[in-house]
Amino acid sequence: MDTSVSGERLAEALRCLRARGFTPTGNRRGVRSFEGGLPCKGGSIKIRFDIWDWDFLVYPAITILDWPADFPSLVPHLDEKGRLCYFAHGSIVLDQYDPAESIAQCLDQAQFVLECIRWDPEYRHGDIQDEFLVHWFRGQSATLWPVLLGTVDPAKKSSNYWFIKTETTSYSVISETAEEVKALATALGAEAPTQSKCPCWLLRSEVIPAVPVAMPASVNELFAWLREWDKDLYQRVQLILEREPSYLAYSFTTFAVQTPLGWLGFGFDLEPVHRLGAKKNPRLYKQFLHKRGGERGIIRLSMTEFGPDFVHSRNLMFPDLKNKRIAVIGCGAIGSHVAPGLIRLGAGTGSGRLNLIDTDYMWTENLGRHVLGYPALFKRKAEALASELTRQFPQSKINARVDNVRDVHDLFDADLVIDATGEESVSEMVNARRVRSGLDTPVLHVRIRGNGECVQTFWAQGESYACFRCLLHAGHKNYREERFPVLKGETQRKQIGCGGFTPYAVSAPMSAAALCMEVIVDWLQRGQTSPRFRTRAMANANVFAVKDQDVARLPACPACGAEHAKPATVRQ
Repeated sequence: MDTSVSGERLAEALRCLRARGFTPTGNRRGVRSFEGGLPCKGGSIKIRFDIWDWDFLVYPAITILDWPADFPSLVPHLDEKGRLCYFAHGSIVLDQYDPAESIAQCLDQAQFVLECIRWDPEYRHGDIQDEFLVHWFRGQSATLWPVLLGTVDPAKKSSNYWFIKTETTSYSVISETAEEVKALATALGAEAPTQSKCPCWLLRSEVIPAVPVAMPASVNELFAWLREWDKDLYQRVQLILEREPSYLAYSFTTFAVQTPLGWLGFGFDLEPVHRLGAKKNPRLYKQFLHKRGGERGIIRLSMTEFGPDFVHSRNLMFPDLKNKRIAVIGCGAIGSHVAPGLIRLGAGTGSGRLNLIDTDYMWTENLGRHVLGYPALFKRKAEALASELTRQFPQSKINARVDNVRDVHDLFDADLVIDATGEESVSEMVNARRVRSGLDTPVLHVRIRGNGECVQTFWAQGESYACFRCLLHAGHKNYREERFPVLKGETQRKQIGCGGFTPYAVSAPMSAAALCMEVIVDWLQRGQTSPRFRTRAMANANVFAVKDQDVARLPACPACGAEHAKPATVRQ
C-alpha cells in the first residue's frame, strides 16, 4: 500500500502511465515497477520505470531494458546497468500533490535525454567530457582499485603506497608524509598504517581527458588513448617504462594523473617472466608491452582526495586560510562556534596555525550554547576545543593556550586576531594593546548584543579608521554612550549569588560566528573588509536600525585620538 499518496492521486498516476503504454510489472517492498516504451526519434526504447518515493525527493528510476543497436558504446548519463540519469539531483522539484504530472515530467525528460544521446554527437561528447571521471571510476571495467590521495609533492616523480586497515575496510593511500597517513588512520579508527616501497608514478596534464569511443580496457588501448589525449603525457609514461627499473621489482605498476577535472589513475599487472628478464633493462619490458604484452588488461584507479588542500579549498572560489596564523581569544559560546568555521576554511594548514586562547573551564551552565558537550565538562575550554577539532581535522595545527590574554606577549604575531570573548572590557584591553603596538595586525571583534537581539562584528586595523573604543563617545558628559545605539530596551541579566550572566539562546553565538565568517570570507576573497562595522538583528528584535559602515575615528578617542597618541604621564 502506498501510504504517502492518496487513492485518487495514485489512480491518476496509474492512468497516466497506462495512457503512455506502460503496464505494471511488480509491487514489492513499496516499489512499484512499470515497463513500456519511450517513443523516441529513431524507434521506441523499452524501459522500466520504478517508483518508491511518492514524495519525489528521490526521482523515479529509469532503466533501459533493450539497448538500441544504434547507440554508441560510450554514452553519457547511463551506467553499466542501464540506469539513466535524466535529472541532476535537486535540479527539478517534482510535485508530490500531482504525481501524474510529476511522472509525465520524468518520462518527457528521459525521452529528451535519450534522443540527444542517440542523435547529437556534440551533446554526447560534451557531457561525457564534463563527467569523465564518473565514467572512468564507474565505467565498463570490472577492475577498479579505490585509492585515497593525500598531499603529494608536485616536483616528485612518484610516491609510495601506504595501507590502512579498519575493522571493515582496507584502504590504499598515497601521501608524501607519514604524519598525514597516521593522522588519517587515527581519524578512521584504523590500525597503524604500513608502508610499501611500490611506487605510484605521478603525472600531470593541463589537457582535459579525451573522450574515447570506449573506455580503454587493455594496455594497447590505454596507450592509444593517451596519445589521443595528450602526446606529452604519453611520452612521459613511455619514458618511465623505458628508464625506471624500480617498477619492475613489483608485480604491477600504477600511474596517477592530475587533470583539469581531477585525478585519475590506471595501471596493469606485470607478466612475471618478462618482468624478471627486463629488470636490468626496462626498455625490454616496454617493447613487450607494445607487442604481445599489450593485450593484457588494465586496472583503473578510483582516486579520492583527502589532503587539506582539497578538503578546505574544494568548495571555495577564492584562497582559503592555508598558511595564515590565526589567534582566537575566548573559547566560550562565540569562540566555540567561530573556531570550527575557521578550521573548515583551512586554518591551521600549511605553515599556518590556529591558536585558541582561554583560561576558563567548561561548566554545566556552558553546555546549552557551546559547541562542545558533556565529554568536555570540567576541562579547560581551549584544550577541550582544540582536542575535538584535532580529532575531526587531524591535519590542522591547533594550539590550546591556557593563558590570560594579557600574558600572551606574541598575540599580534599573527595574520588575524579574533576577539570572541564578547566581553567589552577584554575587547577594550585588546584594542588598547593593538593601538599601542603600532602593528598592522587586524583584530576582528565579534559580540552578541543584549539578550541575543543582534550580533555585531568590528574590524580594527591601521590608523585610517576607528578603533574599537571609537564606537563609544569620548566626552565625559556621554559616559560610555554608544555612537551607534542598537538596543531599545534594557539587557536582562540573571543573578545567582554574587555571580550573574546574560541569558540568550544558542542561535545568538551561531549567528555571531556566521557574521564573523562572512567578514573573513570578504578578507580572503576581496582583500578588504569594508564595511568594517556590521550588525545583524534577529527578526522582530526590539532594536534600532544600524547601517553597516566604515566608522570614522574620533579625534578625542582615549585610545587612538590625536591627543592620546603619546603615552600619558602618570602623576605621583
